[in-house]
Amino acid sequence: MIAGLLTGTLLFLVIALTGPALWQMLHPGPVGDGAATVATRDLPWQIETLEDGGTRVFGVRPGQDTIASIASTWPAETADMKVALVRDPQGRLTLEAYLENVRAGFVQGRVVLTGQADDATLRRWESRASAREPQPSGSYRLTLRAEDEAQARGATLVALAFLPAARIDEAAATERFGAPAERIAGPDGMVNLLYPARGLSISLDPQGRGKPVLQYVAPRDFATRLRAPLLQAPRPGA
Repeated sequence: MIAGLLTGTLLFLVIALTGPALWQMLHPGPVGDGAATVATRDLPWQIETLEDGGTRVFGVRPGQDTIASIASTWPAETADMKVALVRDPQGRLTLEAYLENVRAGFVQGRVVLTGQADDATLRRWESRASAREPQPSGSYRLTLRAEDEAQARGATLVALAFLPAARIDEAAATERFGAPAERIAGPDGMVNLLYPARGLSISLDPQGRGKPVLQYVAPRDFATRLRAPLLQAPRPGA
């Protein structure tokens, strides 16, 4: 009888502790824009459309807030945020910041932030970089000096990419984000779902070779930052 009572008590505790999380995973709330509930705030598909035509996702406004503003959503993770310059094989420089492991609601993933800085500032930071790390793509990641990194964190956040740890297919993406305004097939069969009104592009690999990439920008920047590069890429079979 004692063993039975202990087993029943343990089962009750397991249900009490895991029940709410399991319910949220199975019933995470309606799809689309709008303010999030306390239990499911900052989910990747919770993109708030603002009166000025901008958007808010993960607590920040792309094109308006700074890189450092992401700390309002993930303060602990931002303490270890890596900020660096990326020099591509063509010599172009991009300011990027990385959060290696975050939780957006019940979705876990990685965040890459892109900051805005004029060319002269980027070149100055490059000349003072303390280290250069080669990347598999042929690019280099340059470590900024402490004073330059502090300045870089204050740069305007022009783009945010979220790479969920879990793989999702096109059907699941459409269920959560709604039907895209446009669908573009990219190189190697990549599928890109475009949501210009929300400043969102979702890149999926139907073959399951890579993880999905969700890119967020201000809607006014969507055509130049997200759509144009897809149209310039080689088409399948070309």
